[in-house]
Amino acid sequence: MTLQTFAQPIPGFPTGMTLSIAIGDSGSSAHLKSASSLLGTLPSVGDRISPAKLTEMLEALLASDLDAAQRLRFLHACKAPLLDACEHADVDTGSRTGDATGASGGGSGSVFEGRLYRLMFRNLAAAIERAADRHRATDADLNAWAVRNLFHVFQHQIRHAARLQIPLPAGSWRDLHALSVRLVVSARSRRAGDGSRDAGCEVGHQGVRSIELRYKEVLLLGLIAQVAVTAIPDCANGFHAWAVETRLENPFGLIGQRGLWLVDLADDAPPCECTGPLGPEFRGWVLFPPEDFVRMLDSARLSETLLRDRGALSSPV
Repeated sequence: MTLQTFAQPIPGFPTGMTLSIAIGDSGSSAHLKSASSLLGTLPSVGDRISPAKLTEMLEALLASDLDAAQRLRFLHACKAPLLDACEHADVDTGSRTGDATGASGGGSGSVFEGRLYRLMFRNLAAAIERAADRHRATDADLNAWAVRNLFHVFQHQIRHAARLQIPLPAGSWRDLHALSVRLVVSARSRRAGDGSRDAGCEVGHQGVRSIELRYKEVLLLGLIAQVAVTAIPDCANGFHAWAVETRLENPFGLIGQRGLWLVDLADDAPPCECTGPLGPEFRGWVLFPPEDFVRMLDSARLSETLLRDRGALSSPV
């Protein structure tokens, strides 16, 4: 399945942007399952499923012929067992805390946790895409649940990778950027097509704001994860307020400026600070976090630098 975001003249979006990104495609058709056989494995409420079994189920779902509504119901049933499996995966294998030296773990629990988050994200993306291709959500509540949990699962991915000090799986950030654009474009198009100022139009406006807000929360988390792993749990409660104050601006009019935070929509990476001048070839957003977030980021960067320096000084020669 390919997600396509076309170069449309949408206010607030970078011009000349075209993305074509595979989301939800299975690596092999050998695991293709029919809807009936897959739905037979649907977990019951309270079921505890092993990480290996969940991985198998989500890979089969990715390659199945289920429609959007069936996929979303399946994923809704899988959410609690998945979070439970991820919570216990590292504990069961002793890989969350590493060995007695406190080194980051990399055991089988950590491997399964990362794979489960990635599979859940790809399945949610595939379900959202199928619903979008039908030009309407088969179940509005389930579709809203899918969008909300798409960003929630990605935050889990970031925290997991930061804890282990490993990169996200290839394509993770690129998928997120592309799907976020698609969701906002679709929401804005539905609002514009309404042509009215009634309650329905206001709901559409709030839907756009909600998607943008969740996307900005993830972008800010991605910035923190690059600087300081230890800062993530401490400032988790501040993300919503920071995201509300964060702006995503079209780069038009900012060409040549320095020291900007950039979100390259075609790049498989989190936001980054551009030390040089912004070039005209850039396709993405310029991120403007609030000042208190930037101060926190600078403080965390300084603390991490001091810790590294102390570690280097205390190391035997």
